[in-house]
Amino acid sequence: MLLFLAKDLFRRDSVLTNPLVGMPFVDSVVRGLLVAADYPYRSTVMTKAERAAPRYVRAAVEIIEAEPHLPWTVSSLARRSHTSARALQDGFRRHLDTSPIAYLREVRLRRAHQTLLESDPSRVTVASVAGQWGFSNLADSQPCMRPATGRHP
Repeated sequence: MLLFLAKDLFRRDSVLTNPLVGMPFVDSVVRGLLVAADYPYRSTVMTKAERAAPRYVRAAVEIIEAEPHLPWTVSSLARRSHTSARALQDGFRRHLDTSPIAYLREVRLRRAHQTLLESDPSRVTVASVAGQWGFSNLADSQPCMRPATGRHP
């Protein structure tokens, strides 16, 4: 590639003068040099960069984080995120390794846990906090319960 680049770089009729050919070619040469050379940041170049989550996944996450108390469904989240339910489910699975509803459940569990931490144990029960965050079965909220500190049962 370097020999071709050196030979054709300054020719007027070179295929490299076409941006659709020249830019990817130059990018390949630079990446090849970065991979071949030994320097402190080589491992960074060698690792595959993770793609950012699509806008609609980020929007759904923001909606869930801002309003976890609302009765969200995949369809209603998709509508608010301006995408289809299937695309939203696929995006969550691909980028967050979970489903939108499982993510919502985790946010609610975190909020319930935080509520328990901030509550007076003589006035607030685990059952009432669980109900407040939409957990009708207390077994659903088990992972979020406070460790034994003497403040909550």
